[in-house]
Amino acid sequence: MNRWQETEFHDQFYMTMHSPRGANASFALGAKDDGGGFLHDTATIPEQEIFIGVKKGNKITCLPFFKQADSNGEELYDQGAEAKKYENLLLKYDPSVVSRKLGFATDSWTAPGMKLEIATPVDGVPEPGKATAAEIKKAIVPAIPVKLTIDNRDGSETAHGIFGLKDLRGFYSAADRSPSELLGIITADGYGFAMDAAKYEGKVTMVGDFGPKELFSRVRPELYRLAPMGGFIVEVPPGETVTVDFVLGWYDDGFVTRGERTCKNYYTNYFSSINEVFQYAVGITDELWAEARNHDRRLEESDLNEEQQFLLAQAMHCYYASTMLFDDGGRARWVVNEGTYMMMNTFDLSVDHLFYETKYNPWAVKNQLDTYVDEYSYYDTVHSMDDPSISYPGGIAFTHDQGVFNTFSPAGYSAYELTNKDGCLSYMSHEELTNWILSAAVYFHAFGDKEWLERRKGVIADCLYSLLNRDHPDPSQRDGIMDFDSDRCGVSAEITTYDSLDASLGQSRRNLYLAVKCWASYLAIERLLTSVDQPIYAAAVREAKEAAMICAKTIVSYYDEQLGYIPALLDGKDRSAIIPAIEGLVYPDQFGMSEALAYEGEYGFFIHTLKKHFTGVFKPELCQFSDNGWRLSATSINSWMSKIFVCQYVARNILGIDFGDDQIVHDRAHAHWWKVPCHKCPGIDQIFWGYEFGRGFHYPRAITAILWLN
Repeated sequence: MNRWQETEFHDQFYMTMHSPRGANASFALGAKDDGGGFLHDTATIPEQEIFIGVKKGNKITCLPFFKQADSNGEELYDQGAEAKKYENLLLKYDPSVVSRKLGFATDSWTAPGMKLEIATPVDGVPEPGKATAAEIKKAIVPAIPVKLTIDNRDGSETAHGIFGLKDLRGFYSAADRSPSELLGIITADGYGFAMDAAKYEGKVTMVGDFGPKELFSRVRPELYRLAPMGGFIVEVPPGETVTVDFVLGWYDDGFVTRGERTCKNYYTNYFSSINEVFQYAVGITDELWAEARNHDRRLEESDLNEEQQFLLAQAMHCYYASTMLFDDGGRARWVVNEGTYMMMNTFDLSVDHLFYETKYNPWAVKNQLDTYVDEYSYYDTVHSMDDPSISYPGGIAFTHDQGVFNTFSPAGYSAYELTNKDGCLSYMSHEELTNWILSAAVYFHAFGDKEWLERRKGVIADCLYSLLNRDHPDPSQRDGIMDFDSDRCGVSAEITTYDSLDASLGQSRRNLYLAVKCWASYLAIERLLTSVDQPIYAAAVREAKEAAMICAKTIVSYYDEQLGYIPALLDGKDRSAIIPAIEGLVYPDQFGMSEALAYEGEYGFFIHTLKKHFTGVFKPELCQFSDNGWRLSATSINSWMSKIFVCQYVARNILGIDFGDDQIVHDRAHAHWWKVPCHKCPGIDQIFWGYEFGRGFHYPRAITAILWLN
């Protein structure tokens, strides 16, 4: 049967990221026979073979996170090694005896005789410069706690637990620099693991070898530094259970960015070496575990169903894997990579991360808004596609991103956008303009930062007139919808964040999805400039309010009674059906204008029409896949998890649609996508329904699922 259709089957062997905050670092594992391991300023998940298990008798049985049970790395150095026979057998636990539990902040694996647990953060980073040094230090320590428990209560002989990874490069003992304080292994790539020496001296041995079979064939296992596998073994006498508490850690003390800005990791202000990271982290593991358990309970006690809990937990684990906190000349700078693509602060992702960050990292939202204004904004001219040779005043706009692969792009330019490029990779000027406006409004509502609003009031007014000019330079011809493309596009046209879809969602001009975001943006400007409360902005407030109403009326006028929905392109010709027409409703909800969403309010006619639109497109023949998953566009098999999660929230919580028993059916399909066809790509956003995926891709954007919990 097609793996996409088997939604009742959920495999527990899916890859998950485990990451500290703001270090661009992670430890990935979970996919069967696929390895994983440490990421450190790297784009894709590595294929380090991971050996976590227990040796009893001559059998070494590990969780199935390695590929080959019979490989022998010693053959690279000793031609006679191939002929060697080892009395020990390297085995994998049968999947049927392994159980997994992924929580909001923890991930645990249980198999006969052993248990592995990893904890990761959920809360955000306190604002640098305002929080105490102790608070910042704890929040950004580049380390996460792990527990390995070996249960030998039913054993009649000594058992040995093992934690080891292959493909470690240039490793050495943590005790080389602090022999009385730490046991652990550190690699030349700036990562490793460590534990409290006083607690485990004589019980745990740091080891290096060619593999588990070779390791346990030695008379006395030792740390052999030439070999590719490093780890530790713990001796567990019969009748006993031993838990080893240790931490995984990362460190880079140099400049880690290039291009327009050269920055260091912010954690270097608090830790001068990886040993200091380890020494601090092993001292707070009890606190970290207590916090993680509390976050797990919060999710478990929520009203989310089991499938939603998984989706949110997996998304949460993926978000921090892409985060970076830099010291940029003495000031903190927050950057979120676009996952494996590694583009920095991609703005159409930032506006989705907003729902998490305004609750947990509000200062980071302000930080990104400010860097976009100060470094990655521009003023352009615009043109009509009817006559591209004539330019008209445009206004302020913002770049798609701030660089790629830790390299900041020149001020005013992104790494992504190209002139004269049709479709994907063209400019997103209008979309990014709305993203700045909406992010500003949500931030201000959440934080009430009057000082920031006063400082940026002029930018907000500029945003209004930029929106209006992109509608039409002649006020009498404005209908609230974008009609004019940026001259930066050259002979091509602007695109939306849905860059890899067809024109139903990918084209900016006359796009229904973007039109609703424009409506929300006008409301946002009205709210922001009203809060400024200065007479000079009274006219702008009126213009924003009028533009919002004009925009809403225009959108409603395109509702097609025969089709039962609003076509995706408001050009009088298109007939495409899309779900994300409702996406933009999330923003007034998040910046405190719930009155604009009321069925009996000023925009009731608009909200009623969008509800009719949704019920008109949300049908198996249009915007549902055959497995009951949500299909954002009826004309594309490409559906995005992050946007599905937003639209689910809007449909349920704003439009008041009750999906009844079908709700969990939809959620089960989406969980299945991540657990089975896409199980090697944690947090992957773009789902090409029906097509198998490769491995190693990860993405932070699905943290939009936090809306369900908030």
